[in-house]
Amino acid sequence: MAVYYLDEELMERMCHRLAVAVFDTKDDPIASFKDHSELLNSALNLPRQNFAGQELYPTIVDKAAILFYVLNKNHPFRNGNKRISAASLLVFLYINEMWLDAGKTEIVEKTLNIARSEASKKDEVVAEIKKWIKDHLVSISAVKQ
Repeated sequence: MAVYYLDEELMERMCHRLAVAVFDTKDDPIASFKDHSELLNSALNLPRQNFAGQELYPTIVDKAAILFYVLNKNHPFRNGNKRISAASLLVFLYINEMWLDAGKTEIVEKTLNIARSEASKKDEVVAEIKKWIKDHLVSISAVKQ
């Protein structure tokens, strides 16, 4: 099965817009898409990484988890990184015909927990994200029914 990845264009057209539509507030506005750093491209390319011919993140869940983590923790945007990371997770899964069977509150809680985590615990946090995604992952066709 082919894997579809987020790129800068999808980030601007879908992920950023979704984050603004769902999570933006007057008191804490999400930064303009143009206000991102090179850390965005670094985060977007991480799920594609290979070493010695082997994918570092071989499954959709692995790719989704690392993308969610790095967009949240690496702060490629001036503001709104947590919210953009949540929207990006959903869009990444959607373009790969998957979805999270989790409510907004649960997604927000998971996103905030990642943000509060210590960088030294990255591997543990990513493992927790993978388990959470696996526990909530459904085919997009199941959602459409």
